[in-house]
Amino acid sequence: DGDGLRLRASIKPEAARKVQEQAVKQNIVTLHNRINELGVAEPVIQQQGLDRIVVQLPGVQDTAKAKDILGRTATLEMRLVDESVEGLDAEAGRGPVPFGSERYLQSDGRAVIVKKQVIITGENLTDAQPGFEQQSQQPKVDLTVDAKGGRIMRDVSRENMKKRMAILLFEKGRGEVLTAPVINGELGNRFQISGAMTVSAANDLALLLRAGALAAPMDIIE
Repeated sequence: DGDGLRLRASIKPEAARKVQEQAVKQNIVTLHNRINELGVAEPVIQQQGLDRIVVQLPGVQDTAKAKDILGRTATLEMRLVDESVEGLDAEAGRGPVPFGSERYLQSDGRAVIVKKQVIITGENLTDAQPGFEQQSQQPKVDLTVDAKGGRIMRDVSRENMKKRMAILLFEKGRGEVLTAPVINGELGNRFQISGAMTVSAANDLALLLRAGALAAPMDIIE
């Protein structure tokens, strides 16, 4: 057009189909998690065609509440753990939570005191895949973040070596610490969550993180 070269990129149909299939699969996992909170005895959640999901909730009278829960989103946040003397005391239950920090629980009920400042959120997350650590063969989840997230993670990890970073999952305003590992090296666009995890827990966590950050938007059509 006189200003320079213009390029048009296109996605191969099979690649687009794969993205779509994964998005629908992630959404189904997210819906399962939402519906568990409703306490429905035997929900049916099934894929229909390429881009539709059918949800049947036997015995649910409150359709407005059901729609609200189905439409919820999960968000991910990474924050530094407060490892000051006051923070560690609060974590052990020996004192109040310091100003500028908050108390969250892990799935096993243990408290973690994390700083209020958010480093990156699920908006920066582009992928989460389960796998196994090379040496120990322990299950892990590999996270990939975008360029901006990678820059932030590099700076933060460099400045906070050997300190803990918490990965929190928020649903409907309620936060839980998924894991709070020690930063052992400079982090970039890729890093991992590992610890005492089963294979199914790693698979579920990877799906949940992908679903929370990446799942395609849904509309209730019928």
